[in-house]
Amino acid sequence: MGRDIYANRDRVSRQDQIRISMLRVLLVVCFLQPVLIFSAYGVENRFLTTGLTRARALAMGSAYHSLEDEFSAGFYNPGAFKLNTTRYERNFKLFFNPLAPVIGLYDYSNYNLDYVEDNKLTFGEALLSVGMFFKGIGITTPVVDMGIGIDEEVIDWSPQNTSSGHVFSVEGLTKCSFHSVFMNVKIAPPVSVGISGTLYSSRANNKTTFKGGYTCGVLLTPNPKMNVGIVYNKIPDVFSKARFSLECIEDETVTSGISYFPDNKTVLSMDLRAVNKENLPTSREIHTGIERRFGERIALRAGYYRKKATKNDILSFGIGILPYWEKISKFSNFVRSDLISYTLIIEENSSTRRWHILSLLLRC
Repeated sequence: MGRDIYANRDRVSRQDQIRISMLRVLLVVCFLQPVLIFSAYGVENRFLTTGLTRARALAMGSAYHSLEDEFSAGFYNPGAFKLNTTRYERNFKLFFNPLAPVIGLYDYSNYNLDYVEDNKLTFGEALLSVGMFFKGIGITTPVVDMGIGIDEEVIDWSPQNTSSGHVFSVEGLTKCSFHSVFMNVKIAPPVSVGISGTLYSSRANNKTTFKGGYTCGVLLTPNPKMNVGIVYNKIPDVFSKARFSLECIEDETVTSGISYFPDNKTVLSMDLRAVNKENLPTSREIHTGIERRFGERIALRAGYYRKKATKNDILSFGIGILPYWEKISKFSNFVRSDLISYTLIIEENSSTRRWHILSLLLRC
């Protein structure tokens, strides 16, 4: 009997050692990958390092319309926005990005709002930079969840709208961004219905353009290990490509999604784009994602989809550092935004395109 106990302990110990070794290898790969990327010949790189809270979603191939989360869910499916573990709690949170104002002050000391070199910092530019510190607010009650998300950068490959030359820059955020107000109502324990209003802004030639859109979403929880999401997006014509480059979300389309939780450390997700239309570039396009937590504070992610129009394969990888008090577990805590996260997205076409997304988000 005693020998069996020690044998079992040895087997458990060996399993733990194997898991630790695998984790170390994965972490080394994740952190060394950017070095290999920057040294690769003929690679086009784009950087999103300020104002973005969608790093987790993008790392999972944007297959995110059925996942409950705080900020990211509000931008994908307002019916999935949630701060609490249960539906019977009240909560209030503020969200901050301490990196954005520092970068903004540096950028605006050298450029004006149109990114023409002027080598001076005006009072308005300084005020705008300081305002980038605040990312949003979330309020939840037993019946209604509400939130405001500020300064999400529009993802666009074109150099005039995205920071292509600098790793840290607010150029893309200054030129094209959007802000959202979202709310959902808990109709019943397995059903939440939400709506969000979005204000898009674009700046060019000393002129800023504003247009509004909206999103309606439903989240269903048929059992504790599965979520189903259905979302309709209305995007203004002027900004019809604002969610297209990496997320493949088009105007007046319906996206359906399903996510499965095989255990409290793993989530698998799949989205189907533009299910209500047949002649769009994204019609019936499938997006897939996976996330796995290792230990208490590390989450590794991956995603894949193939662009229907170009047949290009899109691969994504990500790592998130979780605050000590927050976990991925669907069963224990829904507050999911990372403290720090990095996402790499690779698109294969005539040349290799790579996106680098770094997010830093604090809450209180």
